[in-house]
Amino acid sequence: MGQVTIAINGQNYNVTCDDGQEERLKELANYFDGHVSRLAAQIGNIADSRLMLLAGLTVCDELKEAQLLIRDLEDESGLTSEKGAAEIIKSVTDRVHEIAERLEEPSTTA
Repeated sequence: MGQVTIAINGQNYNVTCDDGQEERLKELANYFDGHVSRLAAQIGNIADSRLMLLAGLTVCDELKEAQLLIRDLEDESGLTSEKGAAEIIKSVTDRVHEIAERLEEPSTTA
């Protein structure tokens, strides 16, 4: 198991993670610390637990917005289901076969 020391709002935390995930964990901690720092600057003096709660909710809100955007994009593209994706793949495959068949046909102009 890997171990990383991360800093959130100036407080160090030792966190274990799977081997090889140390850099990813540091990136996530830096991202979260950015939220905590912005909230601390906006709100001022607030208990750490409340600050962490608000920052966590802010990150959850971002995640939810991203999920909604992904769903909207999937809806627009028709990829919301395996059936939709399969239909698109079949359509593209059929088109490629049509083009290949035309390229294999002997030319009638000589």
